[in-house]
Amino acid sequence: MMHIHPLKRACLIAGFLFLGLTASPLSLASTGSQDSALLETLLKNGVINKEQFASLSKASGQLGSNELIDILAKNGAITKDQAKNLGGAPVSADSGKVGGVKMVNIDAKQDEGYVRLNEKGLEFGSQDGNFKAKIGGRVQVDSQVNWNDKNGPPGTDLANGVGLRRARLFTEGLFFGDYEYRFEYDFARNNGGTQGITDAFVKYIHFKPIAITIGQQNEGKSLESYMSNNYLTFIERSLPNNAFIEQGANSKYQLGLTAEAFEKVFDIPYFVRGGITTESLGAPGPGNSSDNAAGGINNAGGNNGTATNVNRNGFSGNTSYQLVGRAVVLPFKDDEGNLLHTGVWGSGRVLNDTYNQNGSLRTGGWAYQSQPDTDVDRTNWINTGNLTNTKCVGGKYNSATGECVGGHNEVAHQANSVNMFGAELAGAYGPFHTTSEFMMAQVNGYNYSSADLLQGFYVSGGWFITGETRPYDEKKGTWNRLIPRSNFLAGDGWGAWEVAARYDLMDMNTKHINGGAIDIGTLALNWYMTPRVRFMTNWVHVFATNTSQAYQASGSKCSFPGQGSSASIGCFNGLSPNIWETAVRIDF
Repeated sequence: MMHIHPLKRACLIAGFLFLGLTASPLSLASTGSQDSALLETLLKNGVINKEQFASLSKASGQLGSNELIDILAKNGAITKDQAKNLGGAPVSADSGKVGGVKMVNIDAKQDEGYVRLNEKGLEFGSQDGNFKAKIGGRVQVDSQVNWNDKNGPPGTDLANGVGLRRARLFTEGLFFGDYEYRFEYDFARNNGGTQGITDAFVKYIHFKPIAITIGQQNEGKSLESYMSNNYLTFIERSLPNNAFIEQGANSKYQLGLTAEAFEKVFDIPYFVRGGITTESLGAPGPGNSSDNAAGGINNAGGNNGTATNVNRNGFSGNTSYQLVGRAVVLPFKDDEGNLLHTGVWGSGRVLNDTYNQNGSLRTGGWAYQSQPDTDVDRTNWINTGNLTNTKCVGGKYNSATGECVGGHNEVAHQANSVNMFGAELAGAYGPFHTTSEFMMAQVNGYNYSSADLLQGFYVSGGWFITGETRPYDEKKGTWNRLIPRSNFLAGDGWGAWEVAARYDLMDMNTKHINGGAIDIGTLALNWYMTPRVRFMTNWVHVFATNTSQAYQASGSKCSFPGQGSSASIGCFNGLSPNIWETAVRIDF
C-alpha cells in the first residue's frame, strides 16, 4: 500500500467512517469508541484543532451529523460541494447514494476505477487500491527590493525584480500495490532541459516499514533541505543549506539508490535513510578553465546561482559519487503536537576530474557557493570557485579570458574527496517552534589539509499568532504542512498568521580556500490563507561580508571578468545591504 499524506489519510478515514454511519452496505458499526479513535487521528494529523476536537467529542457516537462535515470543509479537508453532498438526504438501503454521490459498497466491481478532482490535484485509481495516480504542482512567485550598500564598487548592487521562483508539475502514484513512483519537472529550474527534472524515481514498499528507492531523488541531507519547500518558514533556505546542498553541481536531486525505514522503539519514533548517489541529471559543472584564474575565486554567477559552463553531462570527466545517510530520533512527542527532534547526517563524496593536455582544467572538480539569502537576484556573494584549479607559472592570467599569458598552467589544488557532516535540533511547544542546524565540509586532496574545513549554521524560531502548532512528519523526520484553524478562502476566518526570525552564518575562508564568509539576519511574516495558499514577506539584513582573502588572492583587485559578467567575490567585501522579499506560494 502506498504512502499517503497524513491529511489525506485522515480525510479518507473520516469519509469512510461517515459513510459507514449512514449506509448499511459498508457494514461499519457506529460506536463511540470508533468515533473517539477517529477524532484522535484527525487531531494528531492536524486535520482538526483542539477546540474542534473537544466539541466533536461531545457528539461521540453520532459523527454522521453535519458538525463534522462542516468542520472538515472549513479546514479545507473536503470541498464545499463535497460537504453539501455528504450533508444531504440520508441513504436508503438500496439507493447506493449519499446526497446524490455514488457510494462504493461491498458489492462493487473491483475493476471499476474512480476519479477525484479537488484542491489537492487530480487523482484516479482502482477500487482495490493497487493502482493510483495523481497529478499536481506548485507555482511560486517572488519579488525583491534592495537597499544596496553604496560603499560597494560598481557591479555589486543587487537587482530589484520579480521572478518565477518555482513552477512545477508532478505525477505520482502506485502500481501493482508495491511500487510507488514520482516524476516532477520544474520549468523555472536552472536552464531547463534535463536540469528541470527534480524527482524521477520508483520506490519499492513491499517490506514496510523499509522502502527502497532508485532514480533521481532528494539525497536526504538536512531537515530543511529534505522537507518540501511548500512548508518552509522563510522564503529562502539558510546559507549553509544553499552552499552545501542546494546550489550548482552539488544539487540535492541526484541519481542514486537509497533505503529508508520509519519505526518506533519504546514508543519513540525514529527515521533512518541512506544509500549511494552520483550527481543530478544535467547538473552544471563548477566551472571551466576560465573560472580558475587566481585560484578559482571568481564568482560563477549564472542563471539561478549555477555555473555558466556546459551542463555536467557534457565533457566533464568521470561522474563523482557519494555515500550518504541520515538518522532522526524524537526523544519526546505528545498527542498535543509538542515535540523534540534530533538528527544527524553525513556523507563522503569521491571527486573525479579531467584536464587538458597542457594541464589546464576543462571541467570537473567541485564548488560551494551561496547568494545572500536572496530570491530574485541570486548572485553568489560567497563562492569557493572550483576546488580543483590551476595556477599560471611564468606568466599571468588574462582577467577577461582566464588564459595564462606568457607562462603555463600547473595544478594548484586538486580536490579528491569531500566529507560532510550535519546536526539537527528542532522542537515545537504549542504555537512556538524552533529549528537549528550545523553543517561542515572537509575538503581533501592535493595541496589541501585538515585546516580546509568549511562550516555554517542557522538558528530560527517562530510563533503562530493564531495558535496553531507546527505539524511534523514522523515518516520523513521533517516539518509538515500547516493546517490553519480557519481558512480565509472558502472559510469563515482569517487563516493562520506566523512571525519568525532567523540568524545564519557561512564561513568558507580556510587555509587554502578563499570562498568568503557572511552572516545574515531575517525577519518573516507569513499568512496561511489555506493549507495550500500563503503569502510570505521577509526582511533580510546582511550583517557582514568577509571576502578579504579572495580580494588579496586576486592581487588586491576587484575584478570584473567581462561585459555582463559577475564581479569576483572580493568586490563584495564589507558590504551590508538590506533586502525586502515577498512571495506567493500555491500548490495543488
